[in-house]
Amino acid sequence: MVVVTGRDRDTARLASIERQFWIDRDVALEAAEAWLAELGAGDPGAISRRLIVLIAAVRIHRTEPGQIATDVQSILGWAEQHDEVALQSRCHDVLGSVFEMVGDPALALEHAVKANNLLDASETPLMRAAARKCLADALGSAGSLDEARRRYADALRLVIDDPETNIRYIILNNLAYTEHLAHNQVEALAAVDRLVGLSELSDRQIGMSARDTIARVYLTVGRNDEAERMLLPAMDPAISDAHPDSSAAALVALAQLYRTEGRLEQAQLVIDRCRDLSRRNGLNRWATETTREQAEIYAANEDYRAAFEAYRHFHEQHEALSASENESRGRILDAMFQTAESRRESDRYRELAERDPLTGLHNRRFVDEHLGVALMRLREGGPELAVAMVDLDHFKRINDTFSHEVGDEVLRTVGRILIDAVGAVPGGIAARLGGEEFLLILPDTPADRARDIFDELGCTIADHDWWPITANLPVTASIGVALAPLDGDHSSDLLRAADTRLYVAKQAGRNQVVHA
Repeated sequence: MVVVTGRDRDTARLASIERQFWIDRDVALEAAEAWLAELGAGDPGAISRRLIVLIAAVRIHRTEPGQIATDVQSILGWAEQHDEVALQSRCHDVLGSVFEMVGDPALALEHAVKANNLLDASETPLMRAAARKCLADALGSAGSLDEARRRYADALRLVIDDPETNIRYIILNNLAYTEHLAHNQVEALAAVDRLVGLSELSDRQIGMSARDTIARVYLTVGRNDEAERMLLPAMDPAISDAHPDSSAAALVALAQLYRTEGRLEQAQLVIDRCRDLSRRNGLNRWATETTREQAEIYAANEDYRAAFEAYRHFHEQHEALSASENESRGRILDAMFQTAESRRESDRYRELAERDPLTGLHNRRFVDEHLGVALMRLREGGPELAVAMVDLDHFKRINDTFSHEVGDEVLRTVGRILIDAVGAVPGGIAARLGGEEFLLILPDTPADRARDIFDELGCTIADHDWWPITANLPVTASIGVALAPLDGDHSSDLLRAADTRLYVAKQAGRNQVVHA
């Protein structure tokens, strides 16, 4: 019988929503927001943050990118701190798209590379293809065309048998547009033909963004009638109002087509429609392009005064748009810097709050949090771990014979010995619980390995050269060891078992280690 855990169900649900992003983004947005509401404001885990990043990816073209960048940067900091690699990859993916939008190809490429490098082998082909597409887009914008082609091809191979999502159409569209911008019209036309053929084979409507790309490629090879048929749906208010940005781009291309063919009245109708659409939706880029095209139409009509005024207005708009984009990039970078600085400051204070000031070891607060997380992972199929309670023998005698300053120096020295002991295990934790009592936590450590480490620790403490500190008084420790899940998979059970064995070690004469 296969047992399905709550974690399995959450993983499947999350994968389903992330897949829906490539089928219908509005449906994915609704599902993500509904689940986020279920989790509540107090949920501290990776799932809620994955949902927030997905929501940001949907809204990236619908809202101010600066706030999205700041929010995602903050989540990235949390993901790095908690070693949530999949979440880190998705954060970098969104940040790459933000910088692509605001015209910073270098930062877009930097984040796209990180998004791909952080992909886990267990990721679905769809998510790997999405990251490859993001990297290809960034490489194309940065001028590395051969590298971009290779990543687009990789992305297509990953989803070649995935007819449900629209990612194949997006990949081919972006490939065609990248080739078009590089004036490689043969390659651009080949990508466009594949896109159109895939749409016909799958009986799927071509989206407005792809129509604009296809039409622009057709125009470069003289296939004007086909280009016009691709662009005409943008004149339908039901379509253009639903997809204003891509429709505005298509309307500019359609106006250019009509103007070059001498159909100036039709060109004017189209540019009026584009101007209205751009104003209503705050599309400053396309409002600027509309003004430039309007100047061309005036010139074609031999109204040179109006053309001059329109060109003057276009240059004013263009300069304002460039300044606005530079300001937007500056705001985003500043906000991300402030977020990173704030996180570093918060991390510093958190670190101070979770350290014992005398020994520099972690304290009980840190242990409660991290041991609980490690045991939760164990209950969900994670690795076993070992803990040890360490108590110095006859420590009061040191304080009484010498002074508390000498006792403090003994504690600091023991702290350094404990740090060395756990250093042999990745993620090992040494903590001071209070007084002369310590706790060690060794993740992913079976019983035989734990026995070797803790037995050696007992000998190291006893054999240390204590003469410069305590003269003829020895320093030894009693140690009680517990193993999870053998002795329990909750903190209380595990610590109780270790404490019991520590008591046995004391009763048996001290300076010894008691295992299970």
